[in-house]
Amino acid sequence: MLALVMTSDTIELVERVRRRLSNSESQCRISGPAQEAAITAAEEALGCTFPPSYRTFLRTFGGIAIPHHLGVVHDFVGVVDDDVVHRTLRARQERKLGENLVVVGIGAEQQEWFCLDVSRENANGECPVLLFDARENALDQQFYDDFGQMLQEVMGFVADSLDQPLD
Repeated sequence: MLALVMTSDTIELVERVRRRLSNSESQCRISGPAQEAAITAAEEALGCTFPPSYRTFLRTFGGIAIPHHLGVVHDFVGVVDDDVVHRTLRARQERKLGENLVVVGIGAEQQEWFCLDVSRENANGECPVLLFDARENALDQQFYDDFGQMLQEVMGFVADSLDQPLD
């Protein structure tokens, strides 16, 4: 399966969700594009190269937070504020997260982290996204083939949910 690098469809999907939530109490927060220097510094601090879909996400959105109840991932971690470097280094220290894992998403359930496995890069430079359960200090399973697929599927689910009539 070809890696799903962030497409214009994904970008439009994120914008559609942002617009739909802009009139509600539970808004979609987008950090704003990250500078290349910040992305490179984050890679150097973590000792890895980010896959193309995650780099595109960082350059396009920076980071995204959606209301907890809307998706399996509610925080797509960027390079500012409580960023990918701090979250990952803290997880490595406090939870013995493997050096090959980079925290790029926070799950709807407490202490669920979605992590890139940078040791399993495919021919396109993409890495699978695994679920790490911090309560158990253990990897759970592979959830997505790459970051682009994770963003597309979660935001697609949110958009579909917002399109459903309220009962």
